Parts: sequence; structure tokens; C-alpha cells
Amino acid sequence: MKAEGIGWGKLYIAGEYAVIHSGYPAMILATHRCIRAVIEPSQDFQLRNQQSEIRFDHLDITDEYWNFAISAIRVFYELLDAHHVGHHPISIRLSSDLEHTDGRKLGLGSSAAVTAAIIKGLNAYYQHSLDVLSIFKCCAISQLRLNVRSSFGDLAAAVYGGIIRYTRFEDFDISQPLDQLLMKDWLKLSIAYVDIPSELHWIVGWTQQPASTHSQVEKANEFIHSSKNKKYLDQAKEIVDKLTNTGSAVRFMEGIVRYRQWLIQLEKLTDVVIETQRIKAFIDICEKHGGVGKSSGAGGGDCALAFFSYQRDLDNELAIEGIIPLTIKAASREVL
Repeated sequence: MKAEGIGWGKLYIAGEYAVIHSGYPAMILATHRCIRAVIEPSQDFQLRNQQSEIRFDHLDITDEYWNFAISAIRVFYELLDAHHVGHHPISIRLSSDLEHTDGRKLGLGSSAAVTAAIIKGLNAYYQHSLDVLSIFKCCAISQLRLNVRSSFGDLAAAVYGGIIRYTRFEDFDISQPLDQLLMKDWLKLSIAYVDIPSELHWIVGWTQQPASTHSQVEKANEFIHSSKNKKYLDQAKEIVDKLTNTGSAVRFMEGIVRYRQWLIQLEKLTDVVIETQRIKAFIDICEKHGGVGKSSGAGGGDCALAFFSYQRDLDNELAIEGIIPLTIKAASREVL
């Protein structure tokens, strides 16, 4: 038997930084660029990608490079054991198009994508019939066990596909049995598909400059976490709610501008660098041609995106600024 799991990449349309706090929404695009996990029977446990291969017995390995993948495998096998499902050695072969041709990551959420690809693939291989929400919960638990501090919006996009409105769950005790964690209601967690106005087109630019998401978010949180700044978070929520509920291209583009201004204000208040010179150059070029743009994700590098009411080819102008345009389509919505 052979099975495949796909973990989609992600681009934040709006909601960055605020979404790290439970109950505050983000609008996230799952990209057709993804990581695939192909699973087959094997003589021993194998986990490999294009560059390297690991052989392991009973999943007992701690190599840093594979932490997210190994944690995902451990969670799923724990679930099989809890349900008394037998298992045997397998080979998991990973392939990715979330990297540039030279191997540099594009900032599209590879850690989330590999986690989702493996758990989806194992779910298909063992015909375990987890629904999409349970798959997300397994993915989140596998990263929580690594002490990852995140909104986990990238995981939601990696699992669900499409374009989603996502709000983070409240923290909970992850030491409970896995079955109980999957069955319980995760307070404030919300994942729903949304649409953007059909006449809109987007352009994505990769700055070729990696961003340190963790350090960016940690620094900003020192400001946002204060209760006196709740009004600031509420502003972000109001912008995202309007974005996810509008059918008007004009109002959608206005919302993108508003969220960019929210992020610029956050920069000023925290000294976190969100809009690098290349991101600003990308936005300026897109605005010159009638579009509206913003950074995507934590900023400080990686990708920016812009929306237009008509198709534009800005590849040459962007290349002059050292920005590589990426062909990005929305991933299909997950059907399980």
C-alpha cells in the first residue's frame, strides 16, 4: 500500500501579530506550493527528503533537523497505540516546493507543512479516518510538545487549504491523554473557509532575505500582551473581520491598506522591523501600478503580497529591486 499527505504552504493576508492571542482572527491563504509525504511499507523505519535520509527504530531520534517531522510521527503512533491499531515499519519520503532552486526557504511555512503532510499521510496510510479538525489538533499537539510558541495559523492553512479565517485556541494542559485532547473543545479555536472578491488578483514577492519569525513575534508580544493595549488588538480584529466579510474588491483593498498601517504603527511602538527596504520597494512598485500591498507574516524579510483589480506583470521592475516574483495559487480546500 502507498499513501500521500500534503501540507500546504501559507501566506498571511492579514491578522499577523494579533493572531498570536487567542480569539483574534487572521486571514490566511494556503498556497498550492506544498510539502508532500509519500508513505510506503519498508523493512525498517525511514524518513528522507531530497538531501538526506534517517533510519530509526521505534522513532527514537532527536536530530534537530527532523524535530517537527519526528514529533508528528510520534503523536500519530501514540494515537494508533491508544486505539490498539497494529503498525509496521514504513518509509516516509518528503518532497518540497517551498524552497528556491538553490535550497533557500521561501518563508511559506515549511515547519507547519511538513507536520501536516506527515500526519495527513499517516492518516491515509492507516485508514484512520481522522476528520480535518482532528488532524489540525494532532499537528498542533505535536508542535506544542516541542514547546513551540505560535499562533498555529500556519498549521491551519497547511491542513485545511483554501483561504481561511483562523483564531487561535486558549492554552490548555497538553499532558492529558491524546484521545481526550482530540475530543475536547479547544476554547476560542475557529477555522472557517472564506472567499475574497473574485475580480481580485494577487502578486507575491520573495525578498530573498530570511525573517526570524520567533524573535520578531516575541519582541512585539512584549508590547501587545499588556492589557492596556487590548484596544490596539481590537482594531486588528475589526479590520480582519471586515476583510473576511466583504464582497467588494474596493473595500477589500482598503482593508489591506488599513492592516498595513496597523503593522506600521506596531513597528513604531515596538522597534520591530516589519517592512524592510525590499518590502517597501515591493509595495511602492505595486502601488504605482494601482495595487495595494503589505508584508506577509512576521515581516523583516521573506514575502510580501499585493492585490490588484486587474492582472499585472511586474516581474522586471521587481527583479531590479532584488525581489523574486513567486507564482502562488490558492490550494484546494481539503476534503477528507
